[in-house]
Amino acid sequence: MQNQIGAILKVVGGIVIALGFLFGIIGASQTNSFIFFVTTLLGSLVTGMVLIGLSEIIRILEVINENIPKRRKKMGLSSNNTLIEAPPHPMNTKEEDDIKSFLQKHDVEIEKIIPTPKEDFFIIKTSARYMLIEMGGFTPKIIDEEKWPEDLVGWFEQYNQQ
Repeated sequence: MQNQIGAILKVVGGIVIALGFLFGIIGASQTNSFIFFVTTLLGSLVTGMVLIGLSEIIRILEVINENIPKRRKKMGLSSNNTLIEAPPHPMNTKEEDDIKSFLQKHDVEIEKIIPTPKEDFFIIKTSARYMLIEMGGFTPKIIDEEKWPEDLVGWFEQYNQQ
């Protein structure tokens, strides 16, 4: 898919070059000056090429942007295999107490705390859903479901099948 802005810039760049050539010829014939033609042509050529160059930059950035999710997915799949086989990190009592007190403040009833292979990440099973909590900072942090790390999503899917 081609970006509309990039296509417009490319067309406008071509038009600027063509109009510069045309105005250069017309102006040079009226003023009988070859320098007028050259300066008009060079000015429009530089301007048109800058616009065409910007359209190419937009096209390349769009291609890069389309490939990023594919790369992330490939990286996630390759890291899932190593994470799936990894045992969960053991949970100490301080982490368990911190999680329980944090979720009590948010009126969340805990059914089960599931340690994960990633350090400082714990999946909390409640009566309604699963939550991911990161304990890496000074206070626990709830991570939105759409922002779960892909390798943990793969590990958790595998964990639920067991």
